[in-house]
Amino acid sequence: MVKQISIIVCCFCQSESVIRFGTNATGKQRYRCRACKKTFVERPARSRLEDPNFVAQVMAACQERASMRGVARIFKISRTTLSALLKKSQSTT
Repeated sequence: MVKQISIIVCCFCQSESVIRFGTNATGKQRYRCRACKKTFVERPARSRLEDPNFVAQVMAACQERASMRGVARIFKISRTTLSALLKKSQSTT
C-alpha cells in the first residue's frame, strides 16, 4: 500500500513552506505559510447560495406566501440576502 503525499502550496505566494495551523469552524484543516504568514484552507467550502437546488428551495418557500422572516429563519440566511435573491430572480424573469 503506497501512501500518496500531497504537497500543500500557499495560495497567496505559492511557497511550499506551509505548516498545519489548526482547524476552522467547520472542521477543515487550516494551514499557515511560513513565508507570508497568511492562513488559508486548502479547499474552501462553496457558498450555499451558489447551489441551484438550495436557491430553488428558498424561492419555492417564498412562492408559498411564507413571511420573509420565516423563510430567512428556516433556511438560516439573512433577510438582506433573501431580498437580494428575490430581486435577482425578478430581474431574470
